[in-house]
Amino acid sequence: MSMIKVAILEYEKETKDIVFQLSKLFMHEDWCFRHYLKASDLAKRMKEEDYQLFVFDEMFKNSRMESVFVHDNPNAIVIYVCENPIKTRGDDERSRVFYISKENIAADISAYDQMIRSQCIQSHVYEFNYDGVRMNLSYEDIYYLEKNEKMVYFYTKKGVFHKRDSMNALEEVFKEFGFLRVHVSYIVNSKYIVAWYKDEVELINKVLIPVSRGKRRKISMK
Repeated sequence: MSMIKVAILEYEKETKDIVFQLSKLFMHEDWCFRHYLKASDLAKRMKEEDYQLFVFDEMFKNSRMESVFVHDNPNAIVIYVCENPIKTRGDDERSRVFYISKENIAADISAYDQMIRSQCIQSHVYEFNYDGVRMNLSYEDIYYLEKNEKMVYFYTKKGVFHKRDSMNALEEVFKEFGFLRVHVSYIVNSKYIVAWYKDEVELINKVLIPVSRGKRRKISMK
């Protein structure tokens, strides 16, 4: 189990509230944070260590920042602290990017706490046997699972693996780490969802996964 590292690029007042709320969120995890006032200082530090969670003031939401800190760190979770979260978010449907209000930091982080925590702990590993070989896959390396007849296929950054298993059993294991059962035959890593359509979700690797009407309704009610 690796430590969760948080980078905060925010004013001092908001930072205190954010750190206090994160301390409750990661109560049972090893975690640490670094506070920055300049994006350039954070960029320099990133040459030495990786971060699982970035917290930015909305003033840093621009194409250059998105490229350096969000696009180039596809495993990381991002929180933007905004005056008007709905306006700042716009049509952004990425499941690993959250928008919270400066006036309601505690309440908004609390509202997203399970989703934020589950995606941040994806450095944990899933163990299984593949063709007689014991495999350790980080949850963050897995894009989605697909059931095909009696086999479940794991589509990952390291390739495709399969084993005989129950999707219901796997759903119980994977939901703690931010995976969603969007279809009877598919479980997807919510961290890599970039868009929701009527009957599909698009993942960061451009793959489209079918979403059943019943599963979509169940997810929207959470």
